[in-house]
Amino acid sequence: MSIKTYGITYKNKTANMRINFVALFLLSIFTKPLYAQIQHKTDKIMVNRSNKDVVKRMYQIILNQKEFEMISQFVDSNYIETFNSSNKPLMHAFPDIQFTIQEIFEEDNKVITLYNWTGTHLNKYQDIPATNKKITVEGMSIYELENGKIFNSSARPDKLSFFLQLGIVPADFMHRKVLKEDLVYFVDEFEIPQQSYEQFKERLDYNRKFIKKLNGFVQDQVIKKNGEANNVIIMTIAIWENEQSLTNAKKAVQAEYKRINFNPTVFNEKLNIKMKRDTYFSLD
Repeated sequence: MSIKTYGITYKNKTANMRINFVALFLLSIFTKPLYAQIQHKTDKIMVNRSNKDVVKRMYQIILNQKEFEMISQFVDSNYIETFNSSNKPLMHAFPDIQFTIQEIFEEDNKVITLYNWTGTHLNKYQDIPATNKKITVEGMSIYELENGKIFNSSARPDKLSFFLQLGIVPADFMHRKVLKEDLVYFVDEFEIPQQSYEQFKERLDYNRKFIKKLNGFVQDQVIKKNGEANNVIIMTIAIWENEQSLTNAKKAVQAEYKRINFNPTVFNEKLNIKMKRDTYFSLD
């Protein structure tokens, strides 16, 4: 069956298809602005509601599964380098590290996680040689997100627990009655030619590891700067509970040097290392 209009014959099916097409076209014109408004509001709501999910997925994919090639899905492109520099050294030192989120909170564009991580210290971390110890550390992190991606973050781990478990801080440190006015600061300053730096650093790491096992050791710190003539300036600060503990430590170090047949004076002269040493006490 067909219809005839102005001398032109159409099939009913074709006419119906054209009418339907026109109706759909008109409908799209009128509904498109309304749909855009709804979609904009929906997208905004979804971004706000999914911030926690973004962070949860980031922990799973990036921190636990180590799939850093997918980091752009969770971290803003301008923040990726900073994010990696903060997290990759820890993951290198603890290759089997696994994070567990204990609590997670969201407020505005911020997500806060209370977590713990467990890992085995198989590689050097922040000048701490591998201890092969498996430890668990608690902490809190704050993430700021925009458009569903992290653009800033800060982590606050329990550093004391971290150092205690690795043996950097003596296990009985928290039970000692250490008075601030009794603390002794043993300071060495070295001026090292660039070509001698690696040998010096190897010896320094050995000494630091040794003294951290001695009674009366509180903590130590190493700071570095570039000197003149391409030299490196290293300052080491070892803090001891009191003068007696420092005296005992000196004797222990000398005994260790004798045991391994090491002469620091000969070592420094051979590598052309200049050294200054002094002892300081707390002002208050």
